Amino acid sequence: MRSVINPATTVKIRLLGLALIIVGLSGSHAFALDLLGPPSAVLEKDMFSGGIEYSFSKIDLKLIEGKGDIYANGQFVYSGAVDSIKIENLKVNTLYATLGYGFFDNYEAFLRMGTASATFGDSLWEEGEDFDSNIDFAIGAGFKATFYKGFNWKIGGVFQINMSELDGDLDSSAWVIPQPHFIEISTTEMQFAMGVTYLWSGRVSLYGGPFLHYISGDVDYELNKIDENLDYFNHEYSWEFKEGPTFGGYIGAQVKLLENSFANIEYQQTSDADIFGAGLMLRY
Repeated sequence: MRSVINPATTVKIRLLGLALIIVGLSGSHAFALDLLGPPSAVLEKDMFSGGIEYSFSKIDLKLIEGKGDIYANGQFVYSGAVDSIKIENLKVNTLYATLGYGFFDNYEAFLRMGTASATFGDSLWEEGEDFDSNIDFAIGAGFKATFYKGFNWKIGGVFQINMSELDGDLDSSAWVIPQPHFIEISTTEMQFAMGVTYLWSGRVSLYGGPFLHYISGDVDYELNKIDENLDYFNHEYSWEFKEGPTFGGYIGAQVKLLENSFANIEYQQTSDADIFGAGLMLRY
C-alpha cells in the first residue's frame, strides 16, 4: 500500500524541491557526464516535458597520439610526435534547458541545450597554472524506455549523447613574463544505462542502476612563450582522447512537488569520473 503524506511532510517535500531548484540555478557553466534521471519513460504518448538541469562533475582525460609544431620568431623549427599527457581533475559544470516528448507509450525522447565551461589546475607543467574556459554552447539528446512495470516499480533504460567545445586561457602567476596559452577541448560522450525506479511513497521515487560511459574528442593547445632574450616561440600541440566502455553506477531520488512538477537529485560514479546534479521538470 502506498504511504499517505501528511501536511507537514508535504511542506518538507516542497522545501526540498525549492532547495533543489536553488542548487540548479546556482551553476553558470557545464559538460562531461549528464544526469540520467529515472531510467524509464515518464511521459505518456503525445505528452511534453520541459525543465532545467544542473550538474557538477570531475573527470580525468588521458591525452594520446600527440602532435606538435614549433615556430621561433615566426620561423618553422620542428614538427613531430609529442608525449602523451593526462589532464587530472577536470572540473565541469553544466546548466541545461530540457525538452521531452512521449512519442509512444513507454518510450520518450529528450533534447538538452545549454552552456558549458570547465577548469583544471597544475596538471600540464606543474607550475601552478590554471585553466578557466569561456562559457560555451553544449547540446545533448537521448531517449528512455520502460521495459517492465510492476505495482510500484519499473525497469527501463536510458541512452544519451552530449557534445561540447570549450576554450579558454591557461595562465600562471609563476610565469614572470605574461605568456598566454590557449586551450580548446572538444568532446563527445555517450551513456547507456539500465535501472529500476521504485515508488517509495505517493510523492517520492528512488532510482538507480549500472551504466556504460564512452568519451572521445581532442585537445588543441597553443603555447606562446617569450624568453629572457625576448625571442618569441609559438608551440601548437594537439592530442586525442578516447575511453570506454567505462562501467559506472548511479543513484537518485525524484520528488513530486505539485501535480505536474517534479524535482530530482542524483549521483553518478565511474573509475575516472563522478557527478552530482539536480533538476526540475514540468509535464504537460
